[in-house]
Parts: sequence; C-alpha cells; structure tokens
Amino acid sequence: MILPSQEIKRLSTKREHDPLTLILISPFDESNLRGSSYDLTVGEEYYIGQDGASSALSTERLKPKQSFTIPPHAVCFILTTETIELPKDVTARVSLRMTHIYAGMVLTSQPPFDPGYKGRVIVMLHNLSSEPFHLKCGERLATIEFACLSKECEDAKVHRSVKSLEEQLPKPLVSSLSEIASRSAAAYNKVLWLSGQMLVFVALVVAVLAVPGFFSFNSLLDRLGEQKEQLKEMSQMLANYKLELEQSKLTTQKLEKQLVVIAQMHEALAAGVPTSQRATGSGKP
Repeated sequence: MILPSQEIKRLSTKREHDPLTLILISPFDESNLRGSSYDLTVGEEYYIGQDGASSALSTERLKPKQSFTIPPHAVCFILTTETIELPKDVTARVSLRMTHIYAGMVLTSQPPFDPGYKGRVIVMLHNLSSEPFHLKCGERLATIEFACLSKECEDAKVHRSVKSLEEQLPKPLVSSLSEIASRSAAAYNKVLWLSGQMLVFVALVVAVLAVPGFFSFNSLLDRLGEQKEQLKEMSQMLANYKLELEQSKLTTQKLEKQLVVIAQMHEALAAGVPTSQRATGSGKP
C-alpha cells in the first residue's frame, strides 16, 4: 500500500510525548508534500563527471539558494537536503520530477530503499540534451514514494547510512556521451583548420602564378607537382576527419536513444510491478 500524504506527514512530525518515534522525513516541509509522495530538494553537495576531469574525485559545495549547471551529456550526483528514516515495514522509491524529464534529464535507475534504512538520498542525473541544465540549492529535485509492507522485515540487511557523496563515490565518473561529444568537437575543429589551410594554399598558388618570371617553367612545374601531392594528402585528411565526425554523431545518437529506452523501460517496470514485490529490492540508494 502506498502511503498517502496524511500518513507521510504523521510519520514525519515529531511528537513531544514520544521522542523515540522514527522521523520519516527530516527536515519536513509541508509545501513539498504531494498526494502520495514527497518532493526531495537539492542539498549542499554535488559532483559532476565530465570529460577532462581530474583523476582525483572532488565534490562541490553549495550555499543556500546557490545555483550550479550540469553541462550537456554530463552525469551529476546530487545529495538531497532530506534524511529519511524508514520503519521496519516501509520501503521507498525515488523518481524524477516531470519538469526535469521534459528538459532532457534522466534519473539513473536505482533499487528501492530497504525497510530500516536511515540516511540521506543520492540522486544521479544524466543530461541527455545538448543544452546546459541549471539547478539551485533547495530546489525541488525528485519525488520519493513510500510503500507499506504486509508485515515487518526480519533480519533484513540494510544498506549503510549515506552522509556524504565523497564517502560513497569510489572514483571519478565520466559520461561516455560527454567523451564522444568532445571527440566530435575536436574533429570538427580539425576540419575547419584544414579548410582554412587549403584556402591559404590556393591563394598562394594563384599569387605565384600571377608573378611573371618569378620561377623558371621547369621549377614551377616541380613546385606545382609537390603542391599537388600536398593538396591530395590534405584532401584525404579532410575526408578522414569528416568521416570520423559523422561516425561520432551516429554513435552519440544511438547512445542517446538507448538511454531514453532504458529510462522508459524502468518507468514502465516500476509502474507495473506490485508494491509487495518492489519492497524486496536490494535497498541500495
């Protein structure tokens, strides 16, 4: 059974006469409460993996209301503001807000939280769009849904509590789409450079031919032969770079389509699996 808003509020509101009662969501803001879920917000720590990043993992810190940007094709780990504390008969599942999905963001599939888990929530986003995506500390990010089990779990292995990103991420992570985009940009720049060099070469040849008697006829023929060979090599290099650019674009399109299909399959499976079966997940956030 999915917990309704009044039950989420009841379990998230501390009662003075019972200080040992678990607090489902802390801090709790009633304005983030939905009919059967709660909107989690962007916390003070995040990490963006992109091409050219340092080999040492280093997360970034945010001040209240401070903004940051997720570059196109990059992946981003975000630590939420809220801490959740699940009773022995409650599990939870996180999904992305529709406004972010419409902007080209994808939430990486993750298993439900096991009953008894206590800690922060990590949200991993992938920017599939070609535009940067902006977020702000304290902004609503993802939606968490709670489900009640038919009975309490016995001797369940609960994932260790999450307190920060640095202690959870083993090494820097770079999106494959980000690497492909960088290579495509490099190939495109090489094509532009070669095109400019060819124009300069043609202008020089025309200028030389316009000067009578500057070279002997035989010397000029030799020079022209050499320049033709160079022009042939440059044309071949230009063709190779254009082919590499097209292949990179095709690979990027295929990966984007695959990620969208995976995200759609995950949403479909999550919506179609009964609550009692979803509660038996691994519990890793």
